[in-house]
Amino acid sequence: MIASFQGILVTLLCLGVLIAIHESGHFLAAKSIKVPVRQFAIGFGPRIFGFTWGETECRLNWIPLGGYCAFVDDERGEDGEPLADVSDEMLLRNRPIWQRTWVVSAGVIFNFVSAWLILFGSNLGLGVPTGHQTVAIKDVLPNTAAAAVGLKAGDRITAVEHQPVKDFMGFRGRLADFKQKPVVIGIVRDGKPQDVTVTPDAKGLIGFKPSVGDERRPVTGPIEAVTMATTQQIETTGMLCSALYQLFTSPGSMMDKTGGPVQIVAMGDQIYQDDPWKLLTFAVLLSIELAIINLLPLPALDGGHLVLLLLEKLRGRALPRMIEEKILVFGFVMIMGLGMLLIVKDIFTVPGMYHQPVPSATPSK
Repeated sequence: MIASFQGILVTLLCLGVLIAIHESGHFLAAKSIKVPVRQFAIGFGPRIFGFTWGETECRLNWIPLGGYCAFVDDERGEDGEPLADVSDEMLLRNRPIWQRTWVVSAGVIFNFVSAWLILFGSNLGLGVPTGHQTVAIKDVLPNTAAAAVGLKAGDRITAVEHQPVKDFMGFRGRLADFKQKPVVIGIVRDGKPQDVTVTPDAKGLIGFKPSVGDERRPVTGPIEAVTMATTQQIETTGMLCSALYQLFTSPGSMMDKTGGPVQIVAMGDQIYQDDPWKLLTFAVLLSIELAIINLLPLPALDGGHLVLLLLEKLRGRALPRMIEEKILVFGFVMIMGLGMLLIVKDIFTVPGMYHQPVPSATPSK
């Protein structure tokens, strides 16, 4: 599989929309309590293009590592002093803690809501997942057992030794029990079921690239779509939180286990080439992951701002503004530096991704 321009473009658009949704949360929350916003930006660095909306400059920037809302509070003169009147009741920093908490947390809330809406829409429009997976043949590798017995792209695998295939891992496990031994595989070709006898190699592989998808049934109505979307959202959030915990606690270099924006786009491209509808699931994962990462208590992230607000509440007064700004600037530089390192790492590792399927979408056999 090689990179596709259309897949990359659609993935970039998807990622940009999710970032825009997050920043729109901050923007609309600020507008809801009449806090003036100086800039609304997607990306960092030099501007590609932009326009003015009221007092707000809306812009798209070149470095695709996130986005930001800059408030009038952040404007500084050449002497470093605020241009705005610090006593102005419209400024964000002069608002009650609950209002600042609302503005800071709204981006995360918007990402969780958008993920739920995608799940709700897919359940309503595409059907409800049954908990089983469909395992189909995407491409047969030459000079393999699959090619020798005439398996073809489009064949759907339904059984191994007359036992139904419920998911990919079950199918893979059953094949591993028949290494270098004949095994009967049930398939459906052109709507007609048939059995094929094939002999896996010493690794339990028969030689084809799979297409794995969720088996769905028609939804019974909007209420089921709501309950299923809520359940799926809770389960997905728990899974991603567990994965993040493993990232920090399991042995090995974190850089080796972490992918940057280039790898995200490459993965999205592979998923798009396999099945464009799977990008809905990918978008849900990205939206929830964006929310979770922004909740981390790190400077410059939303979680870091919330920690500062909590300290202010506990102390009865805010930290000195100079100290707070140094903390946030340090966090911003750290995150940008990490982002650039991940981009460099991705440039060297992503080309190899196109020689193997994406684990979560098209596992290899």
